[in-house]
Amino acid sequence: MSFSSDVKKELSQNISSACCYKAEAFGMLLFGRAFSLSEISLMTEFQSVAEHYCSSIRDLTGVTPNMTCTNAGNYKILIPTRAERIKVLEYFGYTGKELSLRINLSNLEQSNNDCCSRALLRGAFLVCGSVTDPNKEYHIEFNVQKAKLCSDLMQIIDDLGLKAKKIIRGNSYVIYSKDAESVEDYIGTMGANHAFIEVMQTRAMKDIKNQINRRTNFESANMSRSIEAGLKQVALIEEILQKIKLDDMTTDLSELCSLRLENPDISLDELGKLMNPELSRSAVSRRFKKLEKIAAELKSK
Repeated sequence: MSFSSDVKKELSQNISSACCYKAEAFGMLLFGRAFSLSEISLMTEFQSVAEHYCSSIRDLTGVTPNMTCTNAGNYKILIPTRAERIKVLEYFGYTGKELSLRINLSNLEQSNNDCCSRALLRGAFLVCGSVTDPNKEYHIEFNVQKAKLCSDLMQIIDDLGLKAKKIIRGNSYVIYSKDAESVEDYIGTMGANHAFIEVMQTRAMKDIKNQINRRTNFESANMSRSIEAGLKQVALIEEILQKIKLDDMTTDLSELCSLRLENPDISLDELGKLMNPELSRSAVSRRFKKLEKIAAELKSK
């Protein structure tokens, strides 16, 4: 099963209050395949959604939809008779003769409640939405067939404080978000609590892995720089030793040269700890500056 299927199954099993149950069914009908006098229908690949759609309509209106399974494994649901379609339409405040289908929240008992807006969003997602497995990428979308319905849904999404963008894809209007936090918010707002926790945990693990990778890359870069600097210092010392001996240097510089030749790949901090007495990184750096000056003087002679 896909992550999207798991989310829809969880949402289909949610227990809602009476007002939200109606709002959710309202969302499924509006954003299903058709909601008009000539046809009320839904086509879905998800059995949990198909069964929930049928039971919601039956519980609310007394009309029993006709559900069949196609050869492709999809579930096709129809309200078979005109009289039954009129009954369903009227229950939700429609005649079926409207010139354009719009979301009319005033048809709901608690039209001003955020809970009903969340339920309507949940219903819309069940029939026209999808969400990608967060282990792969963050992406949630609603594939809407009508422009005005899309605008109305965008308004509800905005009222709920969620972020969304809109594009046209073929003959459809797609509302989507690819932001990790937004996908998390959508799932939580719709009420898929188990999926919400799963996305949060996945996001947290990704953040930890990214932090580890950044730290590893940082440490690797530092190590590379230390090795490169050490090799340059070894080359500097070897250049000096072609002209003078270690015994000709002061004790502090002689010790530094010997330790660097023995340890070409360690950092200045580590090199300083080998000195007697121990030196700070800056003190070791100053001694190398002296060696650079000696090398320059020897070269000029």
